Amino acid sequence: MSGMKPNRVFSALLAAAAALAIAQFGPTGVQGFAEDPNGRAAVETYEIIKNHYLKKLGPDDLKRVLEGAIRGQVDALDDPFTSYSPPRRSRIRNEDVQGEFYGIGVVIQAARPDGTGAKILTVFRGGPAFRAGLKAGDEIVEVDGEDVTELDLFDIVAKIRGPKGTTVEIGVRRKGSRAVLRFKIPREKIEIVSVSKAMLPGQVGYVAIETFLNVKVIDQLKAAIDELKKQGAKKLVLDLRDNGGGLLDQGCQVADAFLDRGVIVYTRSRDVTRPFCEASPERLWSGPMVVLVNGNSASASEIVSGALQDYGRAPIVGEKTFGKGVGQNVFTLANGGELTLVTFEWLTPKRRAIHEEGITPDYLVKDTRFPEPLAFEGLGAPPGGEVELIVRDAEGRVTKRLTAKVDEEGRFSRSEEVPPRRTSDVPGEALIDLENDAILQKALELLGR
Repeated sequence: MSGMKPNRVFSALLAAAAALAIAQFGPTGVQGFAEDPNGRAAVETYEIIKNHYLKKLGPDDLKRVLEGAIRGQVDALDDPFTSYSPPRRSRIRNEDVQGEFYGIGVVIQAARPDGTGAKILTVFRGGPAFRAGLKAGDEIVEVDGEDVTELDLFDIVAKIRGPKGTTVEIGVRRKGSRAVLRFKIPREKIEIVSVSKAMLPGQVGYVAIETFLNVKVIDQLKAAIDELKKQGAKKLVLDLRDNGGGLLDQGCQVADAFLDRGVIVYTRSRDVTRPFCEASPERLWSGPMVVLVNGNSASASEIVSGALQDYGRAPIVGEKTFGKGVGQNVFTLANGGELTLVTFEWLTPKRRAIHEEGITPDYLVKDTRFPEPLAFEGLGAPPGGEVELIVRDAEGRVTKRLTAKVDEEGRFSRSEEVPPRRTSDVPGEALIDLENDAILQKALELLGR
């Protein structure tokens, strides 16, 4: 299943299951394609381009033409959750699903809004990049001597990852300098840790699940809760904020960890609605708990929160969730790429359809952890001058000033730069900012009653 595509921080579309496309298409499908005039026209177009285009096309050019045809079919569906992944990107996704790969131990995000370039968000303490001297905030400009500043983030990730025992040379620029610093870094086994924990006041354990795109999520959750129990946790906060979704079976297993009966989720395909998974009698955690969500909680996160809400197992606190109530199957194509296709809708235990609706928390609380950036634009100001935006608090005190230059036509615009969100550099260790987290404060209030 897939959730959102947040800020181009490196992530992958998420899937419920995998299947071979040829098993779905088969000889009769090929025949049907040939009998359709548009199908024949598609083949004719390729042959005409191949044989008559002014510039002779090489194998790589023809590969791009054919992949463009695949993307065209997918784009024609106009479905945000259906996509085509070329072979290199499919390899990355499959590594993520397995929960481990050989890399350098960093989290990167796109350097620009269009999803190109790469900037280091987190360097994991003790990992190969940490030992080499890379730092959060470094912009990756070269990989093995190749300029990657214009490449898509996924392609940069694919170049950084590689076989066990190999090295990669990373060239970076640091803030305030144009010089390129180069580091030769050995690729080592990196485990994707999707669950982090912390102990909070009042014997409250805190567990955050970052994503469900990892077959190790349930094992990591079990280890985290076992450790919190050893530390004396009697109550639990399960944080699913900013979790864009994941594997359907991992969502089922996480919900099952807190339930002892009943259907967890139903799936509805073209022809049938059926239970997909049910809770087993044993719980991983049976004590009081609260679930946290926000507008970026999607897909498998909504399956978990929807099931716990329907059974009254835990109050849901936070913002209305994203509302992704459909799931995909991943079809492996002949070229090694993958077609992620929406094939079913899912329903909560009470058979609520939440697609494009989301789940409304039992307690609506705004997510206050991160400041909201200011942006303004306009027309009609004196050309060549400046426009200033002044923000005041309730008492009239100035809290912020932003200026924007006016162009020759009187237009102006300004967007406030948002600092990157802090993430823990120790896998499995959660960062908590209770003072600025209204949702978590409400959860602790409920657990303290």
